[in-house]
Amino acid sequence: MNFIQSIILGVVEGLTEFLPISSTFHLIVTSRLLSLPSSDFIKLFEVVIQSGAIFALVFLYLKTLFQDKKLLMNVIYSFIPTGLVAFSLHNVIKTVFFENNL
Repeated sequence: MNFIQSIILGVVEGLTEFLPISSTFHLIVTSRLLSLPSSDFIKLFEVVIQSGAIFALVFLYLKTLFQDKKLLMNVIYSFIPTGLVAFSLHNVIKTVFFENNL
């Protein structure tokens, strides 16, 4: 992966993080469109830029979350079904999106 490709992936992550559709999917599709190999480095890069976006949001809203207990509880409650579905479908998601040559 070269510098321009990494910038493109970063921009795609930044633009799609707030959309109600998966930014991970957009990164996978963009990687395929850029003909990037499905290597461990590319996967790690995608995880790192997604983690950066998540940490930025947590940092931005941390004060608000702890001041508004109802909002904090709603965020926690929203993670429960998401976590259960993700945990239940982990093998399917891993096979379809990360091990399959789309």
